[in-house]
Amino acid sequence: MKYDHDIIRDLIPICIDGIASKKSQEAVKKHIAECPDCKKEWEQMKNDIQTCEKITLPEDTAKYKKAAERVRKHHRWMLLKTTCAVIASLFVIGIIGNFIDGARFTPEAAAKLSFKEFSGDMYETPEERENAPNPEITILGTIKSSDGKVADTYALIYKPDLDISMLAESISQRCDMLRMGMWTGGGGSWGNNADNGINMSGGGHSCSDCNKDYHFIAFYVTDKQVKNISFINEGKTYTLSPDEKGFCGMSWEMPADQFKDCNIHEGTATDENGRVLYTIQQVTGKTDTGYEYTLYDWVKTE
Repeated sequence: MKYDHDIIRDLIPICIDGIASKKSQEAVKKHIAECPDCKKEWEQMKNDIQTCEKITLPEDTAKYKKAAERVRKHHRWMLLKTTCAVIASLFVIGIIGNFIDGARFTPEAAAKLSFKEFSGDMYETPEERENAPNPEITILGTIKSSDGKVADTYALIYKPDLDISMLAESISQRCDMLRMGMWTGGGGSWGNNADNGINMSGGGHSCSDCNKDYHFIAFYVTDKQVKNISFINEGKTYTLSPDEKGFCGMSWEMPADQFKDCNIHEGTATDENGRVLYTIQQVTGKTDTGYEYTLYDWVKTE
């Protein structure tokens, strides 16, 4: 097959570089064997390429390459320093923001801020809330999830102006680097009056970024005779012992799509000899507004 001279000369450079297809190389070799002009073109181009490969850069060009490399390294270093400076600035802003907002670096610190806000709900008017003295907050204990992302803090809150003592809990979630510390993620609620012998309070929090539901149950015991609290949860029996403050509790977590009712409906509290002092009983009632409710409360045995 005969090829046009222009086509062969277009193929010569890539054949010399060794990147042409096998058929193109065979066509070029066959053609230059029969065509002196194209063969001369082949040899001239091959010599030119080999000559270029042997050329060394002048001294000034070599110096320029070194200078250019230093400039590139300097730019990379400046970019790295700028990135680190931005990250450090955001980190500092996060720390300052937490100090301004009460330094929520622990679940207890976050809970105290929440409890002050919750205690305002006990007053009817803004004037009453503004003039009310700060509540006395005694942290009873904090229950943390196994992965450390969520914590539930319980406290005894006393309102001196109302002479009321309440059990309260606040669920906090650990946030990302720019919002350091613990931030109230699940709100909080008032528990029972704190003079019932045994007070039970629980909370839950759904964490969308980790696709889990976190559940907590806690007991505040004022009856010093109570040494152990046993209860059934999801078919399993658990036994807890109150500490010196009368506090004990536990947590569990599950995938968000496997939510179950985690209320404690069965339980007993015993003394050091195993004698049953309290049992959980269903208590029903009706509020002043006519709302009917059902509670599971600890009732002392006769």
